[in-house]
Amino acid sequence: MPNKALTILIADEQHLQRLYIEKMLNQLGYYRIVPVQTFEELRILTAIPADPFDVLIINAALMAQAYEAQPQVRHVLVYDHLDLGAPCGLTPVIRVRLPGVPDNVNLEHFMGIVDPSEVFHGLRVLPWLRELSRMPVARA
Repeated sequence: MPNKALTILIADEQHLQRLYIEKMLNQLGYYRIVPVQTFEELRILTAIPADPFDVLIINAALMAQAYEAQPQVRHVLVYDHLDLGAPCGLTPVIRVRLPGVPDNVNLEHFMGIVDPSEVFHGLRVLPWLRELSRMPVARA
């Protein structure tokens, strides 16, 4: 189950691309999404001294402008990034770069890393198994 409190910032100059990514995120269960078109909008939103955005999904063209700005975000997905060896100016916890536009599989995988489901938080021990492990072993 997705964390409904995650805030996601989508930065792309193309309106249809922002809508496409937002729709895919909605299908994954994420709705606290802020789409921006320009680097200036990105800079203003990330300069607010409130809690940082949880996720920034950004086009590489805008990322080039953000190289020195270091917006306040926790996790970054940069797409349309043709030079995957070039350093990224942000220092988030999780940084992923894609050579093309993210699709459903890419976004689902990225969001699975950022927001893992409860199934992966650890093994759940069933009560009867716990009791069984406490019983002394019968020796023959």
